[in-house]
Amino acid sequence: MEKKSVKVNSDDRPRTDVFLRETTGLSRSVIKHMMENGYVLLNKKITDSPGYKLKKGDIIEYTEALPKKFELLQQDIPLDIVYQDDEMMVINKQAGLVVHPAPGHSEGTLVNALVGRHINEEDYEGEGSRIGIVHRLDKDTSGLMVVAKNGEAHHKLAALFKKKEITKIYRCIVHGRVEQAGHINTHIARDAGNRLKYAAKYSGGKEAYTIFEPEEIFSNATLLRVKILTGRTHQIRVHMNYIKNEVVGDPVYGNRSKDNDLARCLGYDIKSAEDIFPRQMLHASVLEFESPFSGKKMSFNSALPDDMNRVLGLLRARAR
Repeated sequence: MEKKSVKVNSDDRPRTDVFLRETTGLSRSVIKHMMENGYVLLNKKITDSPGYKLKKGDIIEYTEALPKKFELLQQDIPLDIVYQDDEMMVINKQAGLVVHPAPGHSEGTLVNALVGRHINEEDYEGEGSRIGIVHRLDKDTSGLMVVAKNGEAHHKLAALFKKKEITKIYRCIVHGRVEQAGHINTHIARDAGNRLKYAAKYSGGKEAYTIFEPEEIFSNATLLRVKILTGRTHQIRVHMNYIKNEVVGDPVYGNRSKDNDLARCLGYDIKSAEDIFPRQMLHASVLEFESPFSGKKMSFNSALPDDMNRVLGLLRARAR
């Protein structure tokens, strides 16, 4: 299993477990297991003190190690496979599909669909519930993902993401008229009032850079084309919330009042808003990179799914 490291660059004195959650995306229970079993080192020494307040310059080394209860169940879950070879796959993930198992959600995930049928666990040297997963999409975000078929492929593909050599472009429907292209450059960290959410901040957390341009503008909504130069958790959703052009239908960072108003404008009552906008209207449309295996330029495009096309159809009909 690969050992990773992260350095504390702020003076905020965060708790060790909180810092690890924010920087790795791992759950509280997984981090607890790692610390209890010697998988976390602080300045080269094993630490089992989750409440220790870190200092600027501290270096944490860790190895992702999941509790033994994470036994991967092979499941026959249909996947829309856009491309595959001996090393990798590109899939068009459907909305509603969780990427990898976690406590309380051990079945029905993308990893469950991959194991056995598309990926051999033995090729991953016991990497646990995230085998194959090089990057993630939120449960209710649809679109393109690249999947590694073995440990070596995972290492090479992950290196592309780390070096920012993969182009990721999304399309989303947001509230309000966005009439000009722009960019958002903030830091993203856990929300102080709700640890399950993230928030845009001037400092702390990790830097996040988002570029956007309008594709189609309506009276009170816009179809945006969004390119992210970093891959922070919930980045687009957080940044759209930050500029008050929330992603339509977003249950966490969206605006329910605006969703209801938009539903009414489209001829539906408030009770129908969740039916018209069943999830955040966000889709990973483009994935481009140079294959680390063949050296060829790989370019993949995914059309908008039916639920987003339905909303656009209603907006276009109203604009006539």
